[in-house]
Amino acid sequence: MWNSKDLALVILITVASLIFTASVGQLAWLFSGVPGSNMAFTIGNSIIISLGLLLFKGRRWRFLLMQALFALLVIPTFLLGTPFDVLPRLIILLHGIQGDIILNSFYGYFEKKGKLLWWSIFCSVEFFIVSPFLSILWFSIIFPPAFVTTFTNTILILLPLSITESVAGGFIAHKIYQRIEKVGWYKEY
Repeated sequence: MWNSKDLALVILITVASLIFTASVGQLAWLFSGVPGSNMAFTIGNSIIISLGLLLFKGRRWRFLLMQALFALLVIPTFLLGTPFDVLPRLIILLHGIQGDIILNSFYGYFEKKGKLLWWSIFCSVEFFIVSPFLSILWFSIIFPPAFVTTFTNTILILLPLSITESVAGGFIAHKIYQRIEKVGWYKEY
């Protein structure tokens, strides 16, 4: 069940993700004005997401809560549209539900096999491939076609870079997780 360590970990990872998004992640879209160009800075969020999932150890609802808090905190930023527009941020919740169910379902299998590195990379790549495509589907409902076309083209152009950064981010996150486990900074209970 939930304890204060779980809640503190969820808040800590959410704040780390918000700081990265606010300071680096949204700069491409902010300076260029090209929707979807934020995918050029996938590696930072990839490390944070993968590390969070590794520290959650496959327990349900932590990732969804993290995404819900993140969606609330990014409302005043340019991530996923104009500031204070709530509708584009709903995709973060939808992806949180999808990620929580799929990614945490495979944790036990990979842990038993001793392949958490591959799970970390899988989580990172899955998250940053599915997220833009869910956004494309959601944006096609709430934004004009010209915006969706630009967003889609940018995502497709940046997809190889995003996949490469996701693999690297999952690998780095696993190395950080191993260090945390070795030092004993975070103990489950």
